[in-house]
Amino acid sequence: MNLLFILLFLLFNFVGQGFSFAMELSIDDAVDYAMKNNLDLKAKREELNISKGNLTTALTYPFNPEISLEGRSLLSSGENVKTGYRFGEKNEYSLYLSQTFETGGQREIRKDIALKNMDAVQLEIADMERLLTGEVKREFYNLASLEDKLKLSELSVDLSQKLLDVAEKRFRSGDTPKMDVNLARVELKSKESERVKVMGLLFLSKARSSSLLGLSPDTEITVKGDNPLPPYSPLTKGGRGLVPLNKGGLRGLFKGDLPEDMSLKGLKEMAIKSRPDLMALEIKERASDREISLTKAEVSPDVRVSLLYNRDYDKEVYGAGVAIPIPVINKNRGQIETLTAQKIRLNAQRESLKLLIDKEVESAYLRLDSAKRSVELFKNEILPQLRENVDSLKRAYDAGRIGIYTIILEQQKLASNTAAYYDSLFEYNSALSDLEVAAGGSIGGKR
Repeated sequence: MNLLFILLFLLFNFVGQGFSFAMELSIDDAVDYAMKNNLDLKAKREELNISKGNLTTALTYPFNPEISLEGRSLLSSGENVKTGYRFGEKNEYSLYLSQTFETGGQREIRKDIALKNMDAVQLEIADMERLLTGEVKREFYNLASLEDKLKLSELSVDLSQKLLDVAEKRFRSGDTPKMDVNLARVELKSKESERVKVMGLLFLSKARSSSLLGLSPDTEITVKGDNPLPPYSPLTKGGRGLVPLNKGGLRGLFKGDLPEDMSLKGLKEMAIKSRPDLMALEIKERASDREISLTKAEVSPDVRVSLLYNRDYDKEVYGAGVAIPIPVINKNRGQIETLTAQKIRLNAQRESLKLLIDKEVESAYLRLDSAKRSVELFKNEILPQLRENVDSLKRAYDAGRIGIYTIILEQQKLASNTAAYYDSLFEYNSALSDLEVAAGGSIGGKR
């Protein structure tokens, strides 16, 4: 029974893995996919259909004509001596036709409000696309960074295993103490623990990426790139030790300098002109103005015109009438006060958003500048020097002049600084993405 259970478990896992969905995407591919398949964005786009329905309602005349018919019959006995008409034969019919007509241009105002609301919804969709683009880029930069960190971790484990093998071999030949073996074994366990941690973070990043793209959580997502990590060389004669990424950076994602015309002032001006959330508030404020106008127009009495036709046993009657309500009690004061307060609130929100945009652009710009300096420092100074140190210590270790502990310490420095280099690359690209989100558009022709 236990054997059957194990076989079924293995079969289930095999089938599950066989049907798992894998995707390899570049960052631009991921953004395009998210624009089409993100579930929250799809739901938001349905609001546009709702606003279209509201426009149709606004364009439709709100009052239908009314018609009513009445008939009466007098059931009595006897006869009028003068006319000779029998009372039981008297029938009377009345026909009423009425139509209400709006005044004050209410229909045109409603149409204008509906169009402005539709424009506001379109801008809200554009703003959601702006934010989603930033989220997807940041998560895919994070995913690329973690994939490279996992390679770094795996190569570090491989190197630590080789160090342990070398230490054990030299211990058996009597060239090194037992402590070197123990230190190498502890270092290996430490690197294995770091690899497990990175794998966990990578799993979470893939789950978040799948959610942003509208995919199932078990989708295997990898970042498309053509700049793989160079391998570590084993710490043996002729080896070079840990090697970081090529100078192209994290999968070649290091963008370099901003265009010359993209100053901080220019980016702030671009944001004020381009941010869809700010434009949406401006349109909502104008729509609020029109709603106040509509409420005031509704105070003007609508005119109700009626036509009458009446026919009884000996005559026909034609008539017409006009009904005009007198706005003495209800002048929509409360609704006008509410709409005026809403307009003031929208104006305050718009001014507050302008200040927030200014801070967002400046913060992302300063982060980008700081991250760029960090990337260049690691790439041009720190990592080359650490590689040179590891090479020198390796040669000294091969010659038997130093113990393995010195090598491990320097190797740890190189590994941790290489990981920090990946972090600085991620911070650079993340800051660039945030700057594009804050500015409300791509920078330098990039998405």
